[in-house]
Amino acid sequence: MKRLCVFAHWDRDNIIDDYVIYYLNALKEVCSTIIFVSDCNLESNEIAKLNGIIDYVIAQKHNEYDFGSYKRGFLLAKKLNLDFDELIFANDSCYGPFFHLAEILNTKGEEKQGDFRGISCWDYIPVKKNGTYTLKKCDTHIQSYFMLFNKNVYTSTVFNNFIYKIKQLSNKYEVIREYEAGLSKVLINAGFTSAVLYKNIEPKSKKPQNCAIERIKEQHFPFFKTAILKSEYISDTEIIKISDQISKLTQYNTDLIIRHLTRIRCNIKPPNLYRKIRYKILGNCNYKIKYFVILAEKSIFKFLNVLFFKKLQKF
Repeated sequence: MKRLCVFAHWDRDNIIDDYVIYYLNALKEVCSTIIFVSDCNLESNEIAKLNGIIDYVIAQKHNEYDFGSYKRGFLLAKKLNLDFDELIFANDSCYGPFFHLAEILNTKGEEKQGDFRGISCWDYIPVKKNGTYTLKKCDTHIQSYFMLFNKNVYTSTVFNNFIYKIKQLSNKYEVIREYEAGLSKVLINAGFTSAVLYKNIEPKSKKPQNCAIERIKEQHFPFFKTAILKSEYISDTEIIKISDQISKLTQYNTDLIIRHLTRIRCNIKPPNLYRKIRYKILGNCNYKIKYFVILAEKSIFKFLNVLFFKKLQKF
C-alpha cells in the first residue's frame, strides 16, 4: 500500500517543534511519501530538521490555513506525477500519535472502509451571529486534522475542483465551515461514502481535557488536540497533571508537550539562546521542576521589558 501524506504546518515562532518531528517520524512508518507544507517562511536550519524524514518541502507564507497547505501539497504531487494508492491530509494541531499508526490505519471492519475516512468527526459548524461565532448543529463531517482518501476520491473531478478553489478566508472559523465541513458535504453529495475510525463516545465530563483523556483510556485514541492545552482557561498545574496522565496511559514522551506549551503559552517570545537552554533543562526534569520553571518564566516575563528581549535576540 503506497500512501502519500500532505502535512500542514504553522508555528508562531517559525520553527518546527519537536512534537511535530515525532509525528512526522510516525507518519513515515506508514507513508511512502510525505510532502511537508508550512504556512511559514522557514529558515534553512529549521528545514534541515526534516532531513531523512520528508521527501518534499514547501515553506512559504500563504495565509490560507491548513487547507491552503493541503492544496499546495496535492498540486505538487500531481505535478510530479507521484504514484500512490491512498492520500492522507494531516496537520500539526495534535500531540501524538500515542499508538502505532499502522495498527490504526490497517484496522479492518466494514464500518471503517469508507471512500474517505478520518480519525474523528464533528456535527457542528461555526456560524457568525451579531459579530461573534456560535456553534450550529449540522450534518456530520470528518475533521480535517487527519483525513484519508481512496484513489477513486482524490482522482475524481469533484475532489480536484474543490482543491483548486481553495483560497484565503478571513479566519479559521470560516475555514472549518467552508472547507472542513464543506469537503465532506461535497464528497457525500457526489456519492462517496465516509467512515470514522473512532466513534464519538458519551463524555463523563464536560471539560474537553477530561474528555480527551477518557478517549485515550477507553478507546486508545491516538491524539490530543493542542488547542485544548493552549487555552488560557487551562492552568499550568492542570497541564502537568494531564501530561502525567498521558504518560501513564501511553508510551508517548510527554516532555514534547511540556516543552511546546512552555514556549507558546508565553506572551513574550524569548530569545533563541534562552529557548535552547530551556529545552535542555526541561528535557531532564521531573514534573515538579517543570511546573516550577513554567511559573518562574511567567513571573519573570511579566516584569521584564519586551524591548530587552528584542535586543537580546539580535545577538
